[in-house]
Amino acid sequence: MRNAKTVSLSLALLAIGLFGSRLLNGQTAAPEQANLETLQTRFQKEFQAIEYLFAHGPAKKVFPPNPRERLRVWQGELADSFAVAGATADEILKLHPPDEGNWIELRETLWFYAQPVTKPENRTVFGASEVQKRARLLDAPAAAYPDAARAAKAGGEVRLEMVLAADGKVKNIFPMKSLEHGLTEAAFDAARQIKFTPAIRNGQPVSQYAILSYEFKNGRGLPPYTPEHVFYF
Repeated sequence: MRNAKTVSLSLALLAIGLFGSRLLNGQTAAPEQANLETLQTRFQKEFQAIEYLFAHGPAKKVFPPNPRERLRVWQGELADSFAVAGATADEILKLHPPDEGNWIELRETLWFYAQPVTKPENRTVFGASEVQKRARLLDAPAAAYPDAARAAKAGGEVRLEMVLAADGKVKNIFPMKSLEHGLTEAAFDAARQIKFTPAIRNGQPVSQYAILSYEFKNGRGLPPYTPEHVFYF
């Protein structure tokens, strides 16, 4: 990503760094931008709440007893958390931050995932189980291994949610699980290069949710794969 830097907090700080925020990399705001800095601090905490929910999915809950009901409750909590962060992004944009274009992109993604889960007939994006023919990856390159990660001997998994859209574009990429040292940025860059054939529903190309894991081991990025457990649908 352009001008992205490694930051100390996991998802909350890194997500903002992905979209070009400089305030979170040790640079303080001018006095007249104090309100902007306050909003971004709030935004960090809201991202941490989203990260927590992704890390503690319905499989880790014990209530409600019914698994389907647990999934529904978790989906609602996640949508609410995205909406809270989206509302803060709206407030930030009213102040016209220096990286306004990147905040617009981020706000769009937040509000997209803030939509409550509804019946398939009421949606334009579908889960893999809701289409007759799933989206098929034609070329999903491995992520590059950044120099900063090599210097730190860093590795692990970056997990991204995205939409494989009906028009053949990858949209609404969001980091469910992130890493430092430029690894999340590298996964984003790789995801944007994915080529695929769209899913088919009722004989027509449609958009499909997808979750891909990018692993970094032994100083290199591995080809992405779909995790075994996907909680949206």
